[in-house]
Amino acid sequence: AGFALGQATFLTKNPSSLRGTPNDGNFAWEWWYKFQVTDNISVTPAIFYLSQPLGGLGKNTAFVGGSGSGTSSVNNFGGIIKTTFKF
Repeated sequence: AGFALGQATFLTKNPSSLRGTPNDGNFAWEWWYKFQVTDNISVTPAIFYLSQPLGGLGKNTAFVGGSGSGTSSVNNFGGIIKTTFKF
């Protein structure tokens, strides 16, 4: 079993030519568990969550297909199943 937490590089302050604070921080979480089915086959289901993968743009619905600017946040949640065969 495992857990991972990460954060990509992000903008903390705009140059003087741009306005406002970017509020661009984001995180990625992942949880997984490895099942050993046989000596040669393992199955690893995992789930992940991305908070604000678009950074500061994710808070502006105009950039993500919305009808105008707002304070909604774009987050992603998903899953994966990895099967490993060893020969």
